[in-house]
Order: sequence, then structure tokens, then C-alpha cells
Amino acid sequence: MSVDESQYISRIAEVLRSQIHDQNVVNSLANQVYRGVTEGLELETLTFDEWFDNRFKYQLVWLTKDDYVKALTNALWLAPVFAGTDFGSSRQRDMAQVWTDTARGFLGEIALSRFLSDKFGARVKTDFRRGELEEFLPSDITGIMLPDSGWIEPRLKLSIKTTKFNGRWLDAPGAQLEHSDVFVLVKIGIMRHHFLAFLKAISFLKDKLFPSAADLGVLNSEQAEQLWNELPTFDPIPAYIAGYIKKDELNLPIHMLNAKLRGRKTKRIVISQGIGLFSKESLRSNAVIQQLDPEGNLDIEIEPIIDSLTGQHFLAHSGGLKYGKHNWRRIIGMLSGRNAPQ
Repeated sequence: MSVDESQYISRIAEVLRSQIHDQNVVNSLANQVYRGVTEGLELETLTFDEWFDNRFKYQLVWLTKDDYVKALTNALWLAPVFAGTDFGSSRQRDMAQVWTDTARGFLGEIALSRFLSDKFGARVKTDFRRGELEEFLPSDITGIMLPDSGWIEPRLKLSIKTTKFNGRWLDAPGAQLEHSDVFVLVKIGIMRHHFLAFLKAISFLKDKLFPSAADLGVLNSEQAEQLWNELPTFDPIPAYIAGYIKKDELNLPIHMLNAKLRGRKTKRIVISQGIGLFSKESLRSNAVIQQLDPEGNLDIEIEPIIDSLTGQHFLAHSGGLKYGKHNWRRIIGMLSGRNAPQ
């Protein structure tokens, strides 16, 4: 790591340290942010200072324990009716994993709502009704209210996608491209320990689990105290609203692509950045891919999220997203059909 990179990560860590007490968590999240930013090409046309001030700090919000309660409750309402499989995969997921994964998506929606409210006074309604998946593909926002108006039905269909802090991709099922107009990417600084820390914060462990374990003779008071002290505390969750992309401003199916060959014995095509509707068919007809693989025989990998592309995904690396005050005012105006707040 260069001196500059170390200084950049330290500056990101300083922002996170304002709300997070555990220095190890701060360092881990700061490294994740920087990795996602560089791999997502967010610094390709910006200096670090420009990105740090006008993109990262401006579009960073903090989510509270109450926000986590809302996300978990909404997710628990939906998890039983969601299929326990990943899109394009046969991998079965535990219902608890479906619950927490779904909650992360709701945290992204809460984060965008908080950002639009704090910066522009624009409130949005999101939807967590039960129903068929296709019913909810078009939009995560069902209403928008500006400071001088009542609730308005959105004029655009906006979909919110959530990834971890080190994520570089906005990833949506291919079918969603037909239904939504705008896609927003939110990067959530959530760690593996957050759910456990939440259970500690609401005293579920001390008031429910530990007494039950004591009654069964599998936990004594000294062990309970040791566990309690060793378990992490719940800190606010940082959320970086990375930006948005508007479908009708793209040259589809493949708007932009960075790809290369990798592997010594077994060659494969690795896509590191890009924007568009990615499928084997759309990529095989792309000039970049044809130059790398004239015979059309190599496997195609989307780094690091898809080992071998089989289905269809709408993808955009985070550096290709729009950001900043002007662009957010523009999208609010489009959503509401009115002039956006200053």
C-alpha cells in the first residue's frame, strides 16, 4: 500500500470514527470503502479530495438501532414468502440468512430516504407489502413529498440496490431493467457481528437466552458475564449513497465494458467494470469480448460477484453512477414532476 493510499484510508477512518467506537471495525470498514471506490472506478475522473468532500461525505448517512429494528421487522414480514435461493443459483439459503439479507436491502431504502430528507427535505414512502416478486420489481418508492406539497405518486419507477462497503457493482435481475427507470446503489457498512450486537443491545441475550441456558445447566453466571463482555456493542451503521443511473440515458445493451483474459492453463474472460444488460448473448456480440475470444468458447466472469455468467443481469460499476447535489435535485424533480427543492 502506498503512502497516499494509507493517508486516504486514514481520512475515511476519521469520518467513521465519529460514530463507531471499535477501532478494528473502523479500520476494516475504511479499507472496505477504499477498495470498493478504487475497484468501482469512482476515482477515475476525480481527485481523492473531490471524491471525499463531494461524494463520500456529502452522501453518507448514519443508521440507528431504531432503523435496524424497522429493517428487521419489514424483512421478517417478507422473508417467509421469499424463495430461499439466490437469483440464478440453486444455492439454498437458511431462512435466518434470508431475513438478515433482506433487512440489508431495507437498510438501503431507509438510508436513501434519510439522505433525501436531510439534504433536500424530500420524503419518500417505501413498500414492504407481501406479494409476488414481479409486483415489486418496478419501484421501491411508492410516494414522494416535497416541503411545499403533499404526497405525490412518483413519475419515475426507482429501484434501490444495496451492497456492502467494498461493493463495486449495482446488480439487478435482468428482468428488472424492463420495469424500472432509475437504479440507486447504496453501500452499507454493516459487519458480520451487527445482528449479534443488536441482540445484545435489546437485551435478548441477557434476558432471554442466558437465563434459558442457565436453567438447562449449560451456562453459569461467570460464563454469562464473560460472554456479555466479549460480545460487540451495537454502533450506528454508516451508509454511503453511491449514486444512481437512469436507464434511458444508456446505450444498451452494453453501454461500457472493461474486460481482460485471465488464467494460465484455463483461460477465462474477467469483466472488472461495465454498465449494461449482461448476458452471454449481449457480451458475445460486444467488440471487446470478440477481440478477447474470437471463437466464443471462454467462460465469462463478473469480478468478483459471478464466477460464470449464465443468466441475465443489469450491472453498473459505482464509478459510472451520477452523484452530487445537482444530480440528486434533478432526480427528485423527475420523481415528483415538479421543481426540486434547493
